[in-house]
Amino acid sequence: MQSAWEAALGDEIAGLHPRIRAYVRAIPPGSVGRGQGVFTEAGSRSAVMRPVLAVMARWGIVFPERGRQVAFSIENRADAHGAVHARRTLRFARRERVMVDRVREHRGLVVDALGTGGRLEAALRVSAHDGALMARSGAVRVRIAGVWWSIPAAVRPRVDLVERWDDEAQQQHVNVRVSMPVLGDIYGYHGWFDYAVVAESTVEPPERGDRSADSERLGEWQYQRNRPGGASSWPRHRGLSARHS
Repeated sequence: MQSAWEAALGDEIAGLHPRIRAYVRAIPPGSVGRGQGVFTEAGSRSAVMRPVLAVMARWGIVFPERGRQVAFSIENRADAHGAVHARRTLRFARRERVMVDRVREHRGLVVDALGTGGRLEAALRVSAHDGALMARSGAVRVRIAGVWWSIPAAVRPRVDLVERWDDEAQQQHVNVRVSMPVLGDIYGYHGWFDYAVVAESTVEPPERGDRSADSERLGEWQYQRNRPGGASSWPRHRGLSARHS
């Protein structure tokens, strides 16, 4: 069975770097995708939005904190329908934050249901560009008291995602930006992580030097030091074209 990412990408999956292609492939039954890394910068710079983000944090959608060099881990699991269930744990200096989501495919789009119970949904158009996985949201809706409400374009948040592989550093990089009309960038995170698909019973990453022969399917663990410092502003996504609008 294909993953939601594979189904939405279609033939474009061939344009992904082999390591990113492996990342979006379906996770076999009895296995889990596990990753560890560091966000160079994570959180919100908008004082106006932080109270809203604090409320949404209760449901595991986003977080109101802001930090640099934030350690994080991720676990991805697949269900019988090809959807991917993700759990990200961020370790800020004073507390941990957990974000959960479920990604499924619908009519050529990736639908990301965010938070416990999937209270917020964003429809993403996905593509491959220079080996990277790129996604941009269109329609966004929220469930309130059991009723779905579409968010009007005038106040709708937009999510931009880039997953790419750095051949030189042998690391996977992720960049997520959330912006709103008038306010601009309100939230995001960017950094690197190591990732592998392993048996569900595996507690720790493979020992250094342990490599899967099927790197296309499983990826492989790389142990790299985090590079100190970081960008003073959110990296912009290169290659987003009109097709994502």
